[in-house]
Order: sequence, then structure tokens, then C-alpha cells
Amino acid sequence: MPKHIAIVDDSGAFCLLVKQLLEIDEEYVVEAFADADEFLKISSRIRSYDLIMLDINMPGTNGLSALGQLQASAHTKSVPVLLLSGDSRKSTVTEGVMLGAKDFLMKPIDPAQLIERVHAIVNRPS
Repeated sequence: MPKHIAIVDDSGAFCLLVKQLLEIDEEYVVEAFADADEFLKISSRIRSYDLIMLDINMPGTNGLSALGQLQASAHTKSVPVLLLSGDSRKSTVTEGVMLGAKDFLMKPIDPAQLIERVHAIVNRPS
């Protein structure tokens, strides 16, 4: 059975790239969201995801704020989050990890590294 992944990123082209990379072998099903506000509106379905990939820098609610909201809810706290960003400042990465992110990937991404990290997170024992 495929693993379900949500990607929340304001770049449609990036979402399409991730979707193509991960869905190639039918191991994953990827659903894309253009912003965190749109994604957070479907909170009743979030727990059905095996992984949430969040861009940090987005208009409106940014990825760190969205991560904080996800971690504050008993309903979504157990869903692992992989942060994505072009902002590699130590303070940003540290804040994401402190808020509960399982991992962080720098943009532009290396496709092989993305696949490897996603696989490691979704197959990690609970």
C-alpha cells in the first residue's frame, strides 16, 4: 500500500517536481497544497498522511508557524514533518527541529537525497 505525503509549498513547479520524483515507482502518493493556510483547513484529514513536507518561506502562514500548529494539536502531532527551505541559517534549522521537524532539506534539492530522506522518515519505526 502506498504511503501518503502532503507537500505544502507556494511553488507549483517545485510541487510538481517532488510529485514526479516520489510517485515514479508508485510507493508514494503525493498531494500538493499551495499554502499552509489551505493545508491547515483540512486538519481532519492530516493524520492520514505518512509525511508532511513543509516549505518554510511562504506567504501567509509560514512553514514554521504551520509546524507549530501541527505539533500543538494532539490530532496531528504524530505526523512526521520534513522542512524544506532555501534558508539554511542555523537559527532557522534549529527552530524547526525544536518545533518538532524530523528533518530538514535545503533547496535546491538533490533528487536522490530527497528520495532517501523521505524513505527514511516514512519507514522509521514509530
